[in-house]
Amino acid sequence: MTHTEAFDELLAQQPSDWAFFEVYVTLDDARRLTDARVWLARANARPEYGPSDHDFQITVANTHGHGAAPGVVRSALRILDDRGVTGRTWAGQTRTLIRPAPPHRYGP
Repeated sequence: MTHTEAFDELLAQQPSDWAFFEVYVTLDDARRLTDARVWLARANARPEYGPSDHDFQITVANTHGHGAAPGVVRSALRILDDRGVTGRTWAGQTRTLIRPAPPHRYGP
């Protein structure tokens, strides 16, 4: 399964009120990590340094909040697929019902 196909499945599994969720990406070939950092930069992928079960962590935001839009994340993962970078993509924690702060009543 490609990174893009895995992400599409993860996106379809999210509840209707999801605010943002974490996506973890690990690569089969550690020699491709440097290239993958560049290709995943558009999705604000955070590389994992040290012992871990993943190489990159990406926060995906639904409509507001911190994180990259699902389309941006999908396009970044598509670059990995197009370049032949194999590995595994899976979801971490999903957060729901996060709303933006109300507008300020006082100020300029």
